[in-house]
Amino acid sequence: MKAVVSAGEIRPLEPLPAEWQDGQPLRVEKAEAGEMSVEDIDRDFALLERLCATSELADEERLEEALHNARRVAKEQARRHMVLG
Repeated sequence: MKAVVSAGEIRPLEPLPAEWQDGQPLRVEKAEAGEMSVEDIDRDFALLERLCATSELADEERLEEALHNARRVAKEQARRHMVLG
């Protein structure tokens, strides 16, 4: 779940999961600037894939290359996090 602090309150940037109940305890941690989780990256690229379903072949080839590079970067970040953690 992504959120920001605004006027002293935590404001979600996306809809809350349907299973979350009012009053349910949550853990909130400060995010590192510029870093995304593997799940965030996978979710964003799944959305891009849906949006690009009607694209031209050249566009699809560029998308595949970008997906490959993004996955490689995400794996490198995960490996660094595992070593440092």
